[in-house]
Amino acid sequence: MNNVLISLSGNCSTSYELKELTFDEIIGVDNGTAHLFDRSLIPSKVLGDFDSITPDLLEKVENMNIDLIGYEPNKDKTDFELSLDSINEPEEKNIYIIGGEEGEIDHLFSIFSLVINYEFATNVTWLYMDKTIIFRNNVSIFLNEGSKFSVVPITSLNSLTISGAKWNLNEENIEAGSSKTLRNESVENQIMISCNEGLFSVIY
Repeated sequence: MNNVLISLSGNCSTSYELKELTFDEIIGVDNGTAHLFDRSLIPSKVLGDFDSITPDLLEKVENMNIDLIGYEPNKDKTDFELSLDSINEPEEKNIYIIGGEEGEIDHLFSIFSLVINYEFATNVTWLYMDKTIIFRNNVSIFLNEGSKFSVVPITSLNSLTISGAKWNLNEENIEAGSSKTLRNESVENQIMISCNEGLFSVIY
């Protein structure tokens, strides 16, 4: 699948080597555009109500003839939601998110809760600080032995199986919001997590 990168406002401290990936579309969301230029990435479009982008950066974007999409400050959707809505055929894309760190707590929750309400949530990867946050129902992850990870049940999970971990599970039903699958540890260099029905997030 093709890759899309969305850069949000707020801090961005991920050390992920983004330039190792090829992106078909790079979206700067308001002042999240700055994180792109800091990483020598050129946005294909910049959108938002522009309440946080600096005048100098906005002028730079305009001078580079980058597609600029502005919205009124009083709107029913967040800039992040508008950026997701702007992706053509998102179910066919791998969507990477950077930024959105250490902001107001309601903004952090809104990013997480917004993603899980989209049908293409399983295509989303949020590179948050030194962590990776994914939304899946079946995944295999390569980790260093002894790495910490958590499985957050977004919905109730039917027949959840975890292997390669200190605390494995075998086809166990887990209720949404349960803490049973938090703070686990890999004992091999690969963990496998799957369920027959439901959606979970893995933070590692």
